Amino acid sequence: MRRCLGCGVVLQNIDPNKDGYVTDLEKDICERCFVIKNYGQNKLINKTNIDYMSIINNIGDNNIVVYVSSLLTLNLDYIGKFKHVILVLTKRDVMPKSIKDSKLIKYIKDRYHNLLDVIVVSAYKKYNLDLLYHRLEKYYDKDIYFVGATNSGKSTLINQLIKSYNGQEGRITTSNFPSTTLDVVNVKVGNLSIKDTPGIVISNSIVNNLDNKNIKKINSKKEIKPITIQVKGTGAILIDELIRVEYQTYSSSMTLYLSNNLKVDNININNPRLKDKYVGEYKLSNNQDLVFEDIGFIKFTNKINLKICANNNIYMYVRDNLI
Repeated sequence: MRRCLGCGVVLQNIDPNKDGYVTDLEKDICERCFVIKNYGQNKLINKTNIDYMSIINNIGDNNIVVYVSSLLTLNLDYIGKFKHVILVLTKRDVMPKSIKDSKLIKYIKDRYHNLLDVIVVSAYKKYNLDLLYHRLEKYYDKDIYFVGATNSGKSTLINQLIKSYNGQEGRITTSNFPSTTLDVVNVKVGNLSIKDTPGIVISNSIVNNLDNKNIKKINSKKEIKPITIQVKGTGAILIDELIRVEYQTYSSSMTLYLSNNLKVDNININNPRLKDKYVGEYKLSNNQDLVFEDIGFIKFTNKINLKICANNNIYMYVRDNLI
């Protein structure tokens, strides 16, 4: 039984409408992976998040889990499912250089006390890849599962490890689309046995409803230039016709950590743009962030009441200031 080297799905040449289809069973990757890699086009799949979570839930307590999370949103919703966890914070190249790794690591360790390690990396810059590899070498005799939400940079990181330690290009399919990896992909990285798992789909993440053009827009490839706005009274911030953030505060500052491709406008509260797209309200205390899954976050310094409107479903949550 051959599996696609790109997404892990079982290859089949019977039904072109089902996952894993190939015209020739001797091929290494399925037609879907071929189209994603060569044309940047996605194809509907038959698997659901139930299938992916079944894979995640079957990871045994004796295995090592490398839990991969983007620094931009820091989604750790599922980290408590695993016993032996190394947390890897990706996309360091996107966060401002002025932010110290030590501060990010302390933030995590102050809140999660059962982690084997916390490592900040950038796959594109090969930042701390050696550190990660040498930490994983201690577990060369165990299966090492890479786990994370979609868009966390998990498969990109594994491909870079393959390139760095095997001397060849990694073949795991990567894209901006959710659910690119469909099943477990087994790879050797140096002396290590690594298993890439499907990205956990956040059901109400905005990325599930965007086309490729807008997905590329929210996925920053360059260091973010934070935007700080002093706010008082009532008003609204518009994020590129995607999100409207209405605020009410005595006085506060908000600093937006978003892709540089997204335009931010400070508008009057009576401006009608997106006003009828209500999705939720939040009351933030001093020094808290509002996080938009797959987009970024806004840092607030003082108490503030927020009303959020958006064109699509959007997963949001409040946390203590990350930085």
